[in-house]
Amino acid sequence: MKYLTSFFLLLILSASSCKKNKTTEQLPPETQEGKFTIGFKVDGKIYTANGKGGLLSSEHVYYSLISTNNSIYISASNTSDLKPKFNLSLSINYKDKHGLYEMKNYPYHGDFMDTKDGTISGGVTNFTTSDAYIGKVNIKYFNGSYSPYSSGTILSGTFEMDAVNSEGKVIHITDGRFDIGQ
Repeated sequence: MKYLTSFFLLLILSASSCKKNKTTEQLPPETQEGKFTIGFKVDGKIYTANGKGGLLSSEHVYYSLISTNNSIYISASNTSDLKPKFNLSLSINYKDKHGLYEMKNYPYHGDFMDTKDGTISGGVTNFTTSDAYIGKVNIKYFNGSYSPYSSGTILSGTFEMDAVNSEGKVIHITDGRFDIGQ
């Protein structure tokens, strides 16, 4: 009887420890610390990236100020086999203030980023914002400026967007958040 009790106790402990080891992907918290994080949902499925790595690393999150058109360009990618893969770019025509910015189809007039304001791909297909499918970026913190110009060190906020591919399929991106240092 003593061995049988020990066996059941060991079985219960093993089962409970298995449940604790299972982790589900969660969105990163909304922070303003320059943590190089981004997270969002595409039609309910969570996508995240965390890292300062360069363009060739499996995960990267960064932003740039484009002075030729006063825009902020946010780029994030995760090509790791451990998480859902994606490439995301967001661009807004920044007006030197925190707040809500719309993304749809802003022309870049020959700039090196000849693309839509919001673009995401998870493989071969690109989904982009357009005049009909728009997105919004809410800049909650940025300590840089165009006037006078300073690149800043932290950019953080939230975003959402609807995007369409060339076949007309629409995706909905919700609960987006980013916290990027430089």
